[in-house]
Amino acid sequence: MRVLDVQNLSVQYHTGNGRKKALDEVSFSVERGETVGIVGESGSGKSTAMLAVMGLLPENAEVTSDEISVCGRQASPERDIAMVLQDSLSCLNPTVKIGRQITETIRAHKKCTRQEARERAEELLDMAGIRDPKLRMRQYPFELSGGMRQRTAIAITLACEPKLIIADEPTTALDAAVQAQILRLLKRIVRDTDASLLVVSHDMGVIAALCGRVFVMQSGRIVEQGAAEEIFYSPQQEYTKKLLRDAKGSEYFPAGGRDGEVLLRLEHVTKVFGTRDGIRDISFDIRKGEVYALAGDSGSGKTTLARILTGILKPDSGVIFYKGEKLETAASAGAWRGKIQMVFQDPYGSLNPCLTAGCALSEALKAQGRMTAKERWKKVEEMLSLVGLSSEDADRYSEEFSGGERQRIGIARALISEPELLICDEALSALDAAARAQILELLLSIQRKRGIACLFISHDLALIRKISSRISVLYGGRMAESGETKEVCSDPWHPYTKLLLNAVPRPDLPNARKARPVLPAETVRRKEREKGCPFGELCGHAMECCCSEAPGLYSFGRRKIACFLYSEEHTGRRTKGYRMTSQI
Repeated sequence: MRVLDVQNLSVQYHTGNGRKKALDEVSFSVERGETVGIVGESGSGKSTAMLAVMGLLPENAEVTSDEISVCGRQASPERDIAMVLQDSLSCLNPTVKIGRQITETIRAHKKCTRQEARERAEELLDMAGIRDPKLRMRQYPFELSGGMRQRTAIAITLACEPKLIIADEPTTALDAAVQAQILRLLKRIVRDTDASLLVVSHDMGVIAALCGRVFVMQSGRIVEQGAAEEIFYSPQQEYTKKLLRDAKGSEYFPAGGRDGEVLLRLEHVTKVFGTRDGIRDISFDIRKGEVYALAGDSGSGKTTLARILTGILKPDSGVIFYKGEKLETAASAGAWRGKIQMVFQDPYGSLNPCLTAGCALSEALKAQGRMTAKERWKKVEEMLSLVGLSSEDADRYSEEFSGGERQRIGIARALISEPELLICDEALSALDAAARAQILELLLSIQRKRGIACLFISHDLALIRKISSRISVLYGGRMAESGETKEVCSDPWHPYTKLLLNAVPRPDLPNARKARPVLPAETVRRKEREKGCPFGELCGHAMECCCSEAPGLYSFGRRKIACFLYSEEHTGRRTKGYRMTSQI
């Protein structure tokens, strides 16, 4: 039985500059119990097609089609279709507790008492892989991690008891371990509920992991379709071949500087929120001209550390040195923070929608107070040109740019004050493969040309291994492993590092569909435990000591690792000249 049938769907927007065509006679279908993928770059029309099917396009959109039928009938899509969006935080009401949001959805679709709705809500949270659903029912969305919010959004979707689930970029901003959990959850839901799944994504790895049939979109049209095996093994269109090439990635070269002068050094930095969240005892250094990577899953402390370095947060303890000078006074801290700038994950959220691109960049210069208005504007035009935009773009607002263009503006704003250290906090995670490659090449080109040091924060280890010289892996707010990126990524010593590397879905069918080790879905909250190794209860190599005490950071040449498998105290004495290798 065909759950969704869309024939010759076209969409055009009526704007002040005339009509703009977004979709041109797009046709696709989904059978009962089937998982279908729609893949394409940002701007190809994927999300527009889904919003048209759901009837959620704005009033200035003109929609025409020969047929849009659900379960063989012309019906209101809200009866049989539910949608999981990319940004779970924006689609959850921040002022309403999780339990109420789910129970209201249940009662809107099914006649039942409040108590029955609450019991069903707890069942759905449990089905979505959330531990202790009674507790989560009493919490607000901002109290949950990114992965938990996405699972909550899936639970609300299931409350509608849909025949078809549309998952629009459901894992784009999630780290590899949580992404693997969500993919496995979606597979299980399709199997257990007999619902159909329509996956919309620019990630060929996600499409390969889930879908049996694939539609490829380009510029508002379906340019190729077929079984997943046909699309991945013998694509016919050059555009599809390009998507696969981009997904496998370009070869980049790690920037030098790892043996140069130390620019920034952290010693035993700690910042704790309450009793659980935060970072503890973090030490590493970044050298001039170096690309240093910081990896870890959601909640591992990466962004907390970035906020400390940019002066947004103050550490509870520990010392930070900038060019050898200990940062103690407000004067020294102010001078240091002016030399460190940040490129954020969400370029739209980090830009003021009321300011043009030129004004946003000019404001960054105005804070320094050293230039006239004419000098500032000249600098603005130079920076726009540097990041691949034109001087005419200075008069456009952020909503008029694509995601990749907005990120270019974010980079220009960070660079316009001529920093010595650039922090990129998941700056590429929301971009498709082609835009990500363009922005990354731009960043590395500017970084090399100007000799800027870069702290590259990401959950994408496949990307990190191509661009950074050294890496630190965080887990549960503590350092798990650090060393030369090439060595750490090719021969991980810590069990968590190995899990992260194995969790990445690759854009080829055999690797994407094989079972990958993932973190259990909220079965153990590592931050609830004050004693022991933060990864101890999830580790297949754990010893008795791992539950009672936290491991130190053991050094072997350039490699440092926090794991009792590498301590003499717990594994026995070593002979003279013993060369340590991976113990996992």
